[in-house]
Amino acid sequence: MNWKLKSAIQRACGALPWGSDGIYYGIQRVFGRLREPEPPLAMLSEAANLARWLQDAGVPVTGKRILEVGTGRRVDLPFGLFLAGAGPIYTCDRHPYLRLSLVSRSVKYMCAHRAEIAAGFLPFVEAGLFHSRLESLCRADPQRLLGIAQIRYAAPADAASVPLGDGSIDVHLSYTVLEHIPPRALAGILNEARRLLSPGGVALHHIDPSDHFSHIDSSISAINFLQFSEQQWRRHAGNRFAYHNRLRSSHYRALFENCGYEILRCEETVDRRSLELLRSGFPLDPQFRSMPPEVLCCSVLRVLARPRV
Repeated sequence: MNWKLKSAIQRACGALPWGSDGIYYGIQRVFGRLREPEPPLAMLSEAANLARWLQDAGVPVTGKRILEVGTGRRVDLPFGLFLAGAGPIYTCDRHPYLRLSLVSRSVKYMCAHRAEIAAGFLPFVEAGLFHSRLESLCRADPQRLLGIAQIRYAAPADAASVPLGDGSIDVHLSYTVLEHIPPRALAGILNEARRLLSPGGVALHHIDPSDHFSHIDSSISAINFLQFSEQQWRRHAGNRFAYHNRLRSSHYRALFENCGYEILRCEETVDRRSLELLRSGFPLDPQFRSMPPEVLCCSVLRVLARPRV
């Protein structure tokens, strides 16, 4: 799909006074990515990868209390963490996007592909625990899936003001969510996480700093949006369906540090196509021109951090 067409659709839906989410969801079901929803395998694999990061950092996921910021339409990531042995998972979203029909669809896929799902977890998850938890999902009534997986869903909710006590979670986590939140709100969320985290608790966030329109339009690059001024970008993506803060990897590092975190591990993936475009004279808005090419072209950023004592 042409990115400007998608932008126009998102702007139109975002401008509606009511029912915009339902209308946009319907459009996606008929014309977009939800016409044939992707199976949950990719997100389950990412949950296993996140669990490995936690294990390597000395915070094994078994029994850990987790807060996920930004639920989305499905709970494939929390399901994966449940299969990996997590304790209660509190997941919150600013908007009530969750669709139980998609949740049920994910579980049906998992139950029909047990060996494939198990391959991503059994190297580091105790087999009996994994199989018993997967079996509990397969036997559950669709209306009870969240409860069986110890998932508590809250939406609309504010991740900067969570109704949980001090030190009540062990892991603060998100997956491709922080890039959709304004910088000032991000600081509030990370400060709240510092209150919520138990001694020894960590924050683990997987961030996608690339232009998300490039995911559906191969004619543009991951840095396409860096050519626009703030005003121009607001015209294209100044709505809740398309908002992207355009923060670069160095901005996120500074944000964590300024909010009182020690970064334990940080991995950045640089998009080679974008680097080549920069070397060929890709036009950048002045606010980005002084930044190193590798920072501008970071397309995946994963940060593991803990509050400084």
